[in-house]
Amino acid sequence: MMHEGNSMTDFAAVQEKLTAIVTAHTDYAKASFEANKAYFEKLVTLKAPDEAMQLTTDHMKSAYETFTAEAKKIGEMYKTFFATFTPTSETISKALKVV
Repeated sequence: MMHEGNSMTDFAAVQEKLTAIVTAHTDYAKASFEANKAYFEKLVTLKAPDEAMQLTTDHMKSAYETFTAEAKKIGEMYKTFFATFTPTSETISKALKVV
């Protein structure tokens, strides 16, 4: 725990939130790599240009949708993490009384 005036920050909670954020980034990177790998494996088997264009269009649409969903999810995780450090009016008033 870290002492800041009369407020305490529990480092276990901080570590838990950071671990969740890192895990989310890692999971997205793995899933993205696997999706791209599958796309290229399928792409090299195609003979017709129109099939390749359709596959590419579908892959890019899926990649974009996945990215935006993951970015929103991870962004919310960061928002929650940093809210841990946002001083409340109660914390501020306690700190002012100490001074």
